[in-house]
Formats: sequence, C-alpha cells, structure tokens
Amino acid sequence: MVKEEPTVYEVMATAVAHELRDDERWFIGLATGEKTRLLLQCVPLVGMALAQHTHAPNSTMVVAGWIHNPVVSEIPTRMESEYGTELRDWKCEAQTSDGGSPICYRRGDIDVGFGSAAQVDKYGNCNIVCIGDYRKPKVRLIGPIFQPGHFSLFGREIVILDHEKRNFVEKVDYISGVGYPRGPSTRERLGLIGSGPCMVLTDKAIFGFDKRTKLIRLRSIHPGVTVEQVRENTGFTHDYIPKRVTATKAPTPEELRIIRGEVDPRGVLLPR
Repeated sequence: MVKEEPTVYEVMATAVAHELRDDERWFIGLATGEKTRLLLQCVPLVGMALAQHTHAPNSTMVVAGWIHNPVVSEIPTRMESEYGTELRDWKCEAQTSDGGSPICYRRGDIDVGFGSAAQVDKYGNCNIVCIGDYRKPKVRLIGPIFQPGHFSLFGREIVILDHEKRNFVEKVDYISGVGYPRGPSTRERLGLIGSGPCMVLTDKAIFGFDKRTKLIRLRSIHPGVTVEQVRENTGFTHDYIPKRVTATKAPTPEELRIIRGEVDPRGVLLPR
C-alpha cells in the first residue's frame, strides 16, 4: 500500500474522478504553457483514468476530438500539435479522421467537458478573451477557441484554474463560456442545450453552484487549506461560504496506488 501523503494535484485529480459517472463520454482538448497544461490537461487525464479504473469502466474519454480512450500511462512526453505525430502514435482504442465532428457536439454526445479561464464570476461565466474593455483591453488573452461550444453544448463543464483573487471576479470582462448569465433560467432562455458548469476546481478548493440561485458556492477546501486562505484569494462579494465547510476527500490508499502505479507510473503527468 502507498504510504506517502497525496499531493494537491492528486487530490484534484481524485475530485475529478468522483465527479464522473459510468457510461459517459468526456472531452478534453490540449493546453499550452506548463501550468495550464498541468491543470487543464494532466489533472483531468489522471482523474478520468482513475474513474475508468474504478467506478466508470464503460466510459469514454475523447482527447483533442479524435483520440478515443488513450492509454494515459503511455502519454507522449511532448504533444506539440493537435494533429502531430505524438498524438497520432499515442496508443488508444480508436482514432477518428474528422478531428471530432461538430455534429456530435451539437446533438449532445459529450457529457462532460474540461475548461479553464483567466476569470470566472459568481454565476460561473468564464473569460479567456481579454482583461479590461474588449475594444481597448489591458491584456489580450488566447481567445475563445472552443469554449463557447463547451459551455453551450456539453452536458456539464468542469472548470479548473489557479486560485488567485484576480481569477475570481464579481463580473467577467468578457463572456467566452456561458455559465448561468444572470441566475436561474437564463441558460434556458438562451436556448443552450448543455446544463452548464458543475464544478470549479482549484489548487485550494472546490466550488459548486446553488440549485436555486445558481450563485457559486464553496463546496470544500483541500487538506491543509483554511477558509481564510480561500477568502483572501477570492474576489466574490456575495456570501459564497457555507456555515460548515467540509474537507475535500483525499484519495484513498487504493486510489493513490492506482494513480501512481497504473495511471502515472512514470510521474510525467502529476509532480510528486
């Protein structure tokens, strides 16, 4: 049995696994930048693989739209292009030649997607376009890419990002991923078929959304983190902290054994 304490990234990956269900299809794209790749690519991959090894063996992960159920333990150490030879040679169950048809997204085939953001607001709206006014931004970001599709069409979205005050704002400067724009029923009035974000996962905590108001709420804090640390690094002004805050469940010894022994035996996905 594994005796070492889990890292925060192993805690995060386990939280992802616990959010996933059997017989689902999960979609993950590629990420650029070392930290973004860790949070938006590596943590979800380990979480999905852990779920498949435990309670969700009949699920399917789709990477970059065309790699189906890759062997996560054999992930290439370099993936420079969405259609590069590294992905082409990654051992998997199947590859599709169309790069992920938009038709399957529009008909609701994807149950869970993974995204990130430079800003997320109290209603789960996300921004990866710009900081400041769109016409004269302080910072121009990567752009919407496929985020509008994720948040509009997928069954639900898991958002993963660094926990810094600048990332958690009262109102995003630009909406590239639609959460619950102004509260209850606003997604339905926009005609969006996906149910929206279900979890915001950071290196400090997990947030969910109130079923009645659709406002973001603190669900749990990771081991070793305090509520005050979360408060100091979060820019929301509404009452998002419940009276009783639970601790995020750490991986069990068996889950940690699977992560380190079967999913990521080379230690190339999650730093230890």
